[in-house]
Amino acid sequence: MKLLHILFSVLGLGLLSSCKKSGYDTKDGAVYYDDYRMTSADPASFTELNAVFGKDDKHAYYRGIVLDGLEGATFEALDEHYGTDRVAVYYCDNYLDFKLFDTRRKDIVEKIPVADARSFSVFATPYDYAKDKFRGYYKGVGFSVADVASFVPLDYRFGKDKQVAYFDLKPIAGSDGGSFTGLSRNFAKDRRAAYYAWTNLDNPNGDSATGVTVIQAADPASFTAVGMYYATDKAHAYFQDKQLALADPTTLKQWDEVHSTYATDSKHVYFQEQLIAGADKATFTLLADNYGRDAHTVFYANKPLPQVDSHGFTLLELGYAKDGQRVYYEGKSLTGADPASFAMVGNEADRDAADKTRSYKNGRRVKWKAD
Repeated sequence: MKLLHILFSVLGLGLLSSCKKSGYDTKDGAVYYDDYRMTSADPASFTELNAVFGKDDKHAYYRGIVLDGLEGATFEALDEHYGTDRVAVYYCDNYLDFKLFDTRRKDIVEKIPVADARSFSVFATPYDYAKDKFRGYYKGVGFSVADVASFVPLDYRFGKDKQVAYFDLKPIAGSDGGSFTGLSRNFAKDRRAAYYAWTNLDNPNGDSATGVTVIQAADPASFTAVGMYYATDKAHAYFQDKQLALADPTTLKQWDEVHSTYATDSKHVYFQEQLIAGADKATFTLLADNYGRDAHTVFYANKPLPQVDSHGFTLLELGYAKDGQRVYYEGKSLTGADPASFAMVGNEADRDAADKTRSYKNGRRVKWKAD
């Protein structure tokens, strides 16, 4: 068996699986994991260690899969991902590969080649972190740690030891591990500075898929997160690592749990770090796709739509909207589009909207077979 052994499971999505207990069962002189008969397992000596790991006198198993190179008699399940016989260490997982749009689960079974089995231990957290006397591990991947003895994970991305803090398995330059604390998924601080950290989920069009930066001029002692991307200290408010120059830090808050790039303070509405100039906070409401409106004006992001008929404005889908005179895509007027006949088109790969004479895809006019 290869060190990395991937098997397709017939379980499907967890919510769609049957109600019967999942795990090991010994019956009719054989050992089963769910409905899979484990032909190599010895029913007389087999022991179920937890919901996924088991062993007999000769072998160790993960979800019915033999873990090659491990001695069953001395095997220990450290949690539901890591297991060891004090000679070798395995990391195992069962997951959905969303990149393949597949609802069948996969089992990954991987020997950690650099792990020191005798000193290997896992953290009693849900974050899949572990360590040995040489390094730390996340989901079975080893990474360098300045002081292994004091290293602790703070969440899935942040960790620290007594010397330095870490984000995405890399040290945060200049950070003070002893005073470092994570405030949210994206914000953290220590006695020296406040930090904004991001992944490609936060910055899908950015140059870097993951990173962390110091928030310049932030006061770490009073710094706190007030939303996914918003934070304040005693003097200023911030969107990510950018300062909101006019915002009131004492009243700033994220719009709601869903709209993480909008915020309000006692007087104003903000899109990201930008003031939505002229917006009436008392009547402002968010629509969708970064459109919003107050009693008199329709806005896209932080910009008012010029000459828009606010009373006749209709939000469509996928960034499209219209009033009695114009059609808009992501806040820009589509020249020549006919608002009276303009409508969304479903289930067609070559276009997503059309009027009586033209077809459109992602806000651009396209040639379609019937045009």
